Amino acid sequence: MKFLKGALGFFSTLPIGRDAESFEALRRNLWILPIVGIILGLIIAIPTLALATLAKNITFVAVLIYLAVEGINHIDGLADFGDALFAPKDRKLKALKDLKTGVGGTVAVCFYVFTLMQSFTSLGSDKIAVAIVDSQMMSKFGMLLLLTTTKPIWQGMASYMMEFARKKDLLIGLIITVAFTLVCMKAYPKIVLINVLSIILCVLYRSYVMKSFGGVNGDIIGALNCIVFAFSLILFSLV
Repeated sequence: MKFLKGALGFFSTLPIGRDAESFEALRRNLWILPIVGIILGLIIAIPTLALATLAKNITFVAVLIYLAVEGINHIDGLADFGDALFAPKDRKLKALKDLKTGVGGTVAVCFYVFTLMQSFTSLGSDKIAVAIVDSQMMSKFGMLLLLTTTKPIWQGMASYMMEFARKKDLLIGLIITVAFTLVCMKAYPKIVLINVLSIILCVLYRSYVMKSFGGVNGDIIGALNCIVFAFSLILFSLV
């Protein structure tokens, strides 16, 4: 199970799977991403749910728990993507490479954190756990979709991760996602609609980045993780 350890270490702050062998195993088993989302979701959801039963307003603490588990790598990607999103067409790639965070990136990160806080506030203790776990799973499925169906725009971490990416990985990941959805459907039927809409968002995002950038990099992939996580939480708070 080195690929699981490698995935948990790479996509979170957990101090495991940081060795070269585990990372190499992850590259060859990308289908594990939805399971990683479920595991990370549980790690975030358990203390959040415990706090939700003790106090009504756990927004700030819930966001801190999320950041403590997932880290800020994906948020950094969201910032870079935000800059590129608002840049002119001929400067999008340059904005994506720029190490400095501009106004677009700042707005994107602020809006993201605000969305998380509002969503955690709106979610009751009866569904906050399933919302966090499912949203994490869907965000990792979105990353899997990009890794297996697009191409890198330049050499970097994304291109290295995508070297052994296969459509088979996406198929297995989709089966895992559907299975989890069906298990939760009895207790929360609306999860089917939420996950279908989240997949549609992933497909639309993929279409946009392929048209605008011609491929993906780590920032674009990380940004989708944040976008899907927030989008799914919003849906849970509304339906």
